[in-house]
Amino acid sequence: MKKIFSLFLLTGLLLTSCSDFLDLTPQGQENSGNYMNTEENAIKVINGIYDILSQTEGRGPDGDWMDHHYDFMLASIATDDAVKGSNLPDMPQLIDLEDYRLQQGSSLATAFWIHGFWGVSRSNYAIKNLPDATIPENLKNRLLGESYFLRAYHYIYLLRHFGGVPLFSAPLNPSDFGKTVRATLHETFEFINADLWQAIELLPERSTYPAADMGRATKGAARAFLAKSLMYQIGVDAECEHTWNDVYNLTLAIINSGEYSLVPNFALLFEYENKNSSESIFEIQAADGTASDAPASVGNAYPLFQGNRESNTGANTGWGFHNPTQNLVDAFNPSDPRLSSTVYGIGFNNEILYGVQMKFNRTEQGSNYLNRKAALPFKPSLDKAANKNILIMRYADVLLIHAEAAYHTGKEVEARQYLNMVRERARNSSYCKGYVSGSPDGYTMPVTTPDVPNVNVSGTALLDAILHERRLELAMESNRIWDLVRTGKLVDTVSKAKDTDLIGNEGRTDVEVRHEGIANRIRNHAFTGKDNTVIPVLPIPLDEVQNWGLEQNPNY
Repeated sequence: MKKIFSLFLLTGLLLTSCSDFLDLTPQGQENSGNYMNTEENAIKVINGIYDILSQTEGRGPDGDWMDHHYDFMLASIATDDAVKGSNLPDMPQLIDLEDYRLQQGSSLATAFWIHGFWGVSRSNYAIKNLPDATIPENLKNRLLGESYFLRAYHYIYLLRHFGGVPLFSAPLNPSDFGKTVRATLHETFEFINADLWQAIELLPERSTYPAADMGRATKGAARAFLAKSLMYQIGVDAECEHTWNDVYNLTLAIINSGEYSLVPNFALLFEYENKNSSESIFEIQAADGTASDAPASVGNAYPLFQGNRESNTGANTGWGFHNPTQNLVDAFNPSDPRLSSTVYGIGFNNEILYGVQMKFNRTEQGSNYLNRKAALPFKPSLDKAANKNILIMRYADVLLIHAEAAYHTGKEVEARQYLNMVRERARNSSYCKGYVSGSPDGYTMPVTTPDVPNVNVSGTALLDAILHERRLELAMESNRIWDLVRTGKLVDTVSKAKDTDLIGNEGRTDVEVRHEGIANRIRNHAFTGKDNTVIPVLPIPLDEVQNWGLEQNPNY
């Protein structure tokens, strides 16, 4: 099957989209280049790109079934922050991904590939046809900005999983099949950066959107994604000419815009009712619907995939994947209120979730813990279509990127200032919602001040403190692996957490599974980047390698 070609061809033939940003019900089919000559149709096309963001399982555009393919699978489960979870035989490909044993032909890797290029394809249809659309110029520019942002988003997704990939700036023609070469890592980064600069120029600020359009890409989102892309590129791309000063200027522009602020209480951030808060820079939208599977579904399976496998009355249940590790729990000061909003489970806070003591089955978990940030207080009417947004980029992340950029540009006072803003919020936050038995909706404050003091160190100790704060603040949010890769710490950190520290645990069901020899497997399926950084990648689908003449990733 010619997957890339099929994806790009089908975009021009089947425009599944929507009339309202949160109404993701299919509305119709068109195949004309002038389809976008009405405001309604132009908006439908862009909404069809957003639609892809929440599809983590289901039929792809070619009709083939796509496995679940969440960002956290590689970004979190393949690190010291999380383990696969569920019971041992469940989803063996995810075991292989965690163990860096995934094989060529993996349907899991194929799902990542299809999902990324599907988004690129839809974005390219919009980018080609919008300039000639007979719609108001201000709307045209905004929709173009959204299209460039979403193309960059999907290329970031592809780069993180596969490295350099084929770059397409326009829809494909039949004569183009098989003629596009694979770009280098550097070329892919630069393509992404150019798209995000275009988006920055074209997109409005968040405050100009009406309430019905909340959640669309904004100028602030484009700046934040560009800052994060450059931060990663600076760490891994030997050809990179960008500097930390570029990152600093982008994050400073976001801060000075006044468009965002930290939510005063960290515990509020991940509750389903607190969507698109003042801290939200970009999140995948969800709503209640009447269908479980894409493209008709308007919810997601995010809570289901990570929920407790043991059934409990009044609480969400699920498949038990993406379990926080003991290593992550131990990284927090026990008094840090953020821990209660990050984990729940066996031996933690009397097993209470949303005010009720839960039942757990350790043989159905990979660790003692489950992801509190993905939890719901109730079982959704449709398990695979929960009304819970997924936070992708938030202001605390930007503040910590800015702190790191300030450090690298010799502004240590400023670096401490923004680092301590995040720590101060943590220090003044409550425990998670429903922390106390019998109070499912309550937010209980700590009796004593949490031991989360301001950071006053300098030099490398300050950089270490910023990176450690990123781990705590952003835990289980699909960030960890990229920080480890860009700082050259991936192999040693993951090997220690998943191998060395677990020696002697083999065969036990009450502790995390040991991954013996994982360091060599990480190196074996990786590119070597700047300063010998190890950049792990997944296998490119075999038919794509053959049909397009692509170089396969290392040792697949």
